[in-house]
Amino acid sequence: MVEMLIESIRVSLMTNSQVIILREMEGKRRLPIFVGKPEGDAITLHLNGITAPRPLTHDLAASILKSLEADVNHIVINDLRKQHFYAIIVLQPSGDEEAEITLDARPSDAIAIAVRVGCPIFVAEHVLEEAGVEPVELGSTPSKEDLGAFSDFISSLDLSDLDKDK
Repeated sequence: MVEMLIESIRVSLMTNSQVIILREMEGKRRLPIFVGKPEGDAITLHLNGITAPRPLTHDLAASILKSLEADVNHIVINDLRKQHFYAIIVLQPSGDEEAEITLDARPSDAIAIAVRVGCPIFVAEHVLEEAGVEPVELGSTPSKEDLGAFSDFISSLDLSDLDKDK
């Protein structure tokens, strides 16, 4: 398992859904996970310290766990099947250091609970190998060959019309 941090939550311009970007604590890999708007908003609100006037679903879940004296030990994004991520929430009942309870969860819900209780977020290595990405570091200005069709498009633009409206 690889421990991850939430690097950012962004809006996808293609789908209008939100994307949680997880980043390795000890590496460069990122894991983008597309989530629904309500789940992304629930995570973003909590990370920004904004409290809803009434408990949101994830606040309620965290409150129930606390009332039952069950600690959330950690969460794990543990599988990827047919482009869908799977997660578990690992609980530790109060007073029993040896016992663990695992709950199946959507990654978005697991992450929303994790940020509320302050527990670690892990990703299984095989999931990170399959869906993780490393950022591309751009060195110098790209060459004309690197720009390809974009360069051809820029060359075909007629910018002489821009000054006529002034």
